[in-house]
Amino acid sequence: MKKIKYYIFGALASMVALTSCDADFVEINKNPDTVYEVDPEVFLYQIENVMCNAGETWADSYACRLRWMQYCAGIWGYSTTNFTECAGWAGTLYSNYVNAGKYARHIPYYIKTNMPEQEAAYSDLTEVARILLITKGIQASDTYGSLVYTDGWGTRNGNVEILEPAFQTQEELFTIWNQELKEAANKLATSTNQVTFKNYDLAYSGDMSKWVKAANAVRLRIALRLLKQKPEEAKAIAREVLSSGNIFSSIDDSFILYFDNYWTTLGDWHSVIDMDRASSAFMAYLLKYNDPRKRLFFQINNLTPENVAEFNAKETTTPAQVIPTHLGRWCGGSVSYDKWATDSCRTSRYLDDIDMRPMNRPQTRLWKGAQDNGSAGGWIPLVTYADFCFMASEFTLEGVANGKTAQEWYEEGVKSSLRQWSKIADYCKINDYEAVTEAEIDAFLAQDGIAWNSAMAKEQIYCQTWVEHFKNNNESWAMYKRTNYPSTTSTLVTWEPINVYGELQQVPRRKKFTMPAEGSANYANQVKRLEDMQKESNFGRLDSEFGRIWWDKE
Repeated sequence: MKKIKYYIFGALASMVALTSCDADFVEINKNPDTVYEVDPEVFLYQIENVMCNAGETWADSYACRLRWMQYCAGIWGYSTTNFTECAGWAGTLYSNYVNAGKYARHIPYYIKTNMPEQEAAYSDLTEVARILLITKGIQASDTYGSLVYTDGWGTRNGNVEILEPAFQTQEELFTIWNQELKEAANKLATSTNQVTFKNYDLAYSGDMSKWVKAANAVRLRIALRLLKQKPEEAKAIAREVLSSGNIFSSIDDSFILYFDNYWTTLGDWHSVIDMDRASSAFMAYLLKYNDPRKRLFFQINNLTPENVAEFNAKETTTPAQVIPTHLGRWCGGSVSYDKWATDSCRTSRYLDDIDMRPMNRPQTRLWKGAQDNGSAGGWIPLVTYADFCFMASEFTLEGVANGKTAQEWYEEGVKSSLRQWSKIADYCKINDYEAVTEAEIDAFLAQDGIAWNSAMAKEQIYCQTWVEHFKNNNESWAMYKRTNYPSTTSTLVTWEPINVYGELQQVPRRKKFTMPAEGSANYANQVKRLEDMQKESNFGRLDSEFGRIWWDKE
């Protein structure tokens, strides 16, 4: 019997070895007589590694959602096409979902086939992999609607006869996923005599009590997606989760994957600094409320009075390049293409080798810890404690009774967001790091617009959710689709209208689709999938990215 053993210590320093598993899988599938003995825990890292990678982040976040959600304005790429399906958007997302399933479904089959006597001892590993797969599935379904799930990955789970898997609708997926998460939480809470995989567990280092909470947090995420289509079912799920006794209670419970420094060198994580700068809408909010997260999200610019005076006095500085003296150290630029030619904030300028563009650069190490020879790691937020608090606050407003009021959940969410981002910024070793103090948190929360106001409570929840999801912006995009927040008429944060050659742009809501070519793989199921989605009244044209998936109800 061949043996391939992988050992990872600390922060999984030997990640290069793990990437060879794909090659091993090819031989496993082609030659049933070849038996490999691999520590099943290794497969968990492969799932974690595709929960979000540099390719997905580049196409979906840097090029699209950071701009669609008006956190940033683009300075490179897709100038007139940005508010369309551009940049290969969501292609890597779908591949990552497929790859997560490949390993998640293989784990229980592999154990049953190669070490049946230990099947019960690996129950926790199986359930943790399931939670990750469902979390990725929600993201993929937000963009693609119906997905293959139950029938998927047949060659990896022993069902090799299922070569043409059926797609399941979002309604079906949410029912299945909610039930599987509930079962996973129960199994994790009651399992005994388990094989530890703490060195492979990048979220909780083997603490299964926190994985129980994470499963319930993802259930609350599903409930929020269901709120418009099935409000009573959504509230029932929320009520069950919030009364379960197994829910997040501090930022230490946040469902975040932490990677080492080497991982941040794999791919174009650095590109956020080449592509994006702070938007006028986001910076206006951050300045208006003196939000301490401003310095954690963005780097201060170089527009000191001395630098501005020296630049403006240069003989080579043209009238169009002169920096207006009212511009300070924190500036945002227009997202709207039609304003770019006259937007003094976005003009590229240099004083020798000093970048004098007023728009603030993102804190690049939030994405790439290795940037500028940094020594920090990377992180992927899935459900933070603040995120959970804001979801709970909204459900409480919807009448779901639990142990806290909507105001208590909201205030806890705001505080925990500032604490979490301060902790993350320290972990990432951002430039000019300054911890957020409790005094700053108290002062921030006491301001009009931030302090709880029952007359505008939902907008406050939505505003702080939007800020919280600066990096996990699939969730701010999902919230926008569900609530139409932010908008050009919202008050706490106000978006600018986006125009390209005088034409008002919209935020894309889903992937474009085309009918498959007759005779292509899984043809009948692909056609049925699209025909079923088209039955929804708001789905729109098949080839329009502005149509709506099932849960995205008007």
